[in-house]
Amino acid sequence: MFNNLRKKLIAFFPSGGKGLSSLAYLDEQDLSRFSEQDIILETDEQIQKLLPDVLGQALARTWIDKRFLEAFYQFPVEVLERGGVYLPDHISVEFKKEEKGRPKVTVYESQNDRTRKLLELKLIMVAEE
Repeated sequence: MFNNLRKKLIAFFPSGGKGLSSLAYLDEQDLSRFSEQDIILETDEQIQKLLPDVLGQALARTWIDKRFLEAFYQFPVEVLERGGVYLPDHISVEFKKEEKGRPKVTVYESQNDRTRKLLELKLIMVAEE
């Protein structure tokens, strides 16, 4: 069972997961900014209003940039910070990409030993005429 999981992870991450144990390799990545100015989100209202656009950009980039996908999968909050987006300490971000599923980002708020989901985003492409 573990060998199958390991094989799937290696197939999903061509680098075999090497270098994912620290943030140092992120310095080598081309992690462009999400906005010309820093975005400092302090309230739930700001998070609900501004974060979906930023996370939409991140999700779109995971589809076309394997290095960004690996970095965002392992360190979503740190990637956002390096892109100029700062979240309060009580906010966490989880990125999931299953083998045949669409990438998904979930934002949680943790306060007073309680955790609640604030946002969940999936990128879905739609063709229009």
